[in-house]
Amino acid sequence: MSIEMTVSEIAEILGVSRQAVNNRVKQLPEEDTEKNAKGVTVVKRSGLIKLEEIYKKTIFEDEPIDEETKQRELLEILVDEKNSEIARLYAQLKAKDEQLSNMDNQLRVKDVQIAEKDKQIDQQQQLTLTAMKDKEELKLELDEAKVEIDEAKAQVEKIQIKQEETAKKGFFGRLFGK
Repeated sequence: MSIEMTVSEIAEILGVSRQAVNNRVKQLPEEDTEKNAKGVTVVKRSGLIKLEEIYKKTIFEDEPIDEETKQRELLEILVDEKNSEIARLYAQLKAKDEQLSNMDNQLRVKDVQIAEKDKQIDQQQQLTLTAMKDKEELKLELDEAKVEIDEAKAQVEKIQIKQEETAKKGFFGRLFGK
């Protein structure tokens, strides 16, 4: 029991302009309208029911509909609306899943970058520790060299003092060691 009406027919029944009805029809979901063989937009029964609700006027006066058919059509409309809502929510879920997947990939990349930075910091700390040990060793070597220089200077001074004493002694003093 498929009832379809053109925009002009609906405008005539409702007593409004064709443009006003056409604007309302354009706002209806695609499943409530279709093009007929002539290429004219026609409104299906579900769309006609929605237009009745909008204009608060009855379009189907001359067609008696039993209560069961009316209930079934109303249920079909509700099911269609719920199905479209489910499809919209499913599309949203897919989009959210994709966003989460992208975020997971970004987190993995960041984890790798952090691990690389940690490795670089560890290497830098090891190099700094090695450099400090080398510095300490060089400082110890420098201190030892200073001590050796001081000892060498002391020996040189002793030798110079002996030479001066020896030079002060006369020939016979040096010869006899007195």
